[in-house]
Amino acid sequence: MRSVFFLSLGPVLAVFALWHLRPAWVVDHLDVTDAWVGAMLSSPRPAPDETPAAGAEPVQLSLDLQRPLGQLDARFLSVAIDTSQLVGGHFWSASGRVEVGRGSERVPALDLPQPRLLELARALGPAYLRVGGTEADHVYYAVGAARGSERPPAYELELDEPMWDALVRFSRAADFGLVFTLNAGPSSRDEGGAWRSDNAEQLFDYVASRGDAVALWELGNEVNGHWFIHGLSHQPSGPQYASDLWTLRRALERHFNGAQMAGPAEVFFPRLGEPLFDWLGFLPRALEGGGAALDVVTWHYYPQQSRRCPVATRRAEPGHLLSPAELDEGERWAGQLRQLRDRFAPRAKLWLGETGHAQCGGEPGLSDRYASSLWWLDQLGQAARGGQAVVVRQTLVGSDYGLLDAATLEPRPDYYASLLWRRAMGARVLDVHRAGHNPYLRAYAHCSPDGASVSLLVLNEHPSEAARVELDRAPAQAARYDLSAPSLESRTLWVNGAPLRSGALDSSGGHGLELEPLDAGVGPWLLPAASAAFFELKGLDAPACQAASAAALSTVQLTSPAP
Repeated sequence: MRSVFFLSLGPVLAVFALWHLRPAWVVDHLDVTDAWVGAMLSSPRPAPDETPAAGAEPVQLSLDLQRPLGQLDARFLSVAIDTSQLVGGHFWSASGRVEVGRGSERVPALDLPQPRLLELARALGPAYLRVGGTEADHVYYAVGAARGSERPPAYELELDEPMWDALVRFSRAADFGLVFTLNAGPSSRDEGGAWRSDNAEQLFDYVASRGDAVALWELGNEVNGHWFIHGLSHQPSGPQYASDLWTLRRALERHFNGAQMAGPAEVFFPRLGEPLFDWLGFLPRALEGGGAALDVVTWHYYPQQSRRCPVATRRAEPGHLLSPAELDEGERWAGQLRQLRDRFAPRAKLWLGETGHAQCGGEPGLSDRYASSLWWLDQLGQAARGGQAVVVRQTLVGSDYGLLDAATLEPRPDYYASLLWRRAMGARVLDVHRAGHNPYLRAYAHCSPDGASVSLLVLNEHPSEAARVELDRAPAQAARYDLSAPSLESRTLWVNGAPLRSGALDSSGGHGLELEPLDAGVGPWLLPAASAAFFELKGLDAPACQAASAAALSTVQLTSPAP
């Protein structure tokens, strides 16, 4: 097993070393480095990407309507803004050039008060807003007692009071619960590698004095990957991070009543999983010693890497993320997380705390197109069914994976897909059983947000073949919203045969879209290639969607602590 580990890890470390020694060579030879990594990963850790047959017969779905499979946080679909956008740090280049771990372009601080941004954000609420990312581990908090003091040289960036105040106002106005990632990078550690809470506590003092609501404090960003971002000498061990978690827990208790905390924002790579897992064993050791301090276990997963990433275990390309094997991989890693959470932190919720179509800012020309929406809706369905209490989309605005275009604030297909999910899929998750072979046909069922009907999301991920689906019990009435586009590369999402534009947003100030459904009949239903459909099923006997059934399940919604 150890030899298998080094075979799979070797190419990643080789590319990492080459990047630091000869970055120009890596930029010019990404095809070579991708081949190194891909060839070695395909042998010791097979993750087959072959294309199975779609199947010609209809897939029959049976919905378990007696008891919910699970109960999600009311803010299940949540969003992020990168710390770099808040403080004016380094973010991903518009050119798409190769970068390592963090962007190379210095960006101005995001103009949070702009009315159009707030209007579009409010339509996604209620949600959590995570402020995090690589730059979170480089920030000095120049607030309260630290206001006006000279920034220590170890810190690269600074968060001042006007920035924090603008963030709190924006979160409150958009109905976003604030999730804030604290600096756990080298600048926040002492000579022995232990996390120091002094600057964080200056921020806590300021927040408590103002009565600002923070739903969740997270310690560090992708702490198991600090070796890649900050260097091998700056990688905390699992036991050290566990000790850091208890340091944070004590600090929070000194300033707040009932403060919630999260970590370690564990990063998983496609096909590889947790980098250096066999060597560091970071997550099991961190949770073994610190899991009892956590309210939420957070992890990050991107299903592929964009051209900006110097190391790729699956390079983003057209046509990727339509195969069942690639779509199912996120649940593979989620299963590992659940086992560790259940063993070491059983009271903690599990959050997919950062995800997007492609790592390192998204892939230009792919991550902002319709193809991403087919992946995104399937990701939400899998996460909900798999017990993820919250999914945080990176990002609300910016780079190629943002829901909104940074320059124009024009909504991208994934923004509208998110609104449609929120409109249809409530917090109670239902189990779906299927008969018939078609792995491209994906189906997820929830109670509607008001519990009055059953919502069914069906996706046909096959790029060229239509699929048919039917229910074992026909509803009395069914409404349908078809999602499609002229091509996978389309910048526009079509609903019921017409392109969605900004004018479709609910003009009354409510959440969602003004859309007229199609009459779906009772089925069977045809889904064209590379399409999806939301069905509103009425008249089904669904005890799982009644209030009494919902009350029997424990809610996973966080509450903001009292200062």
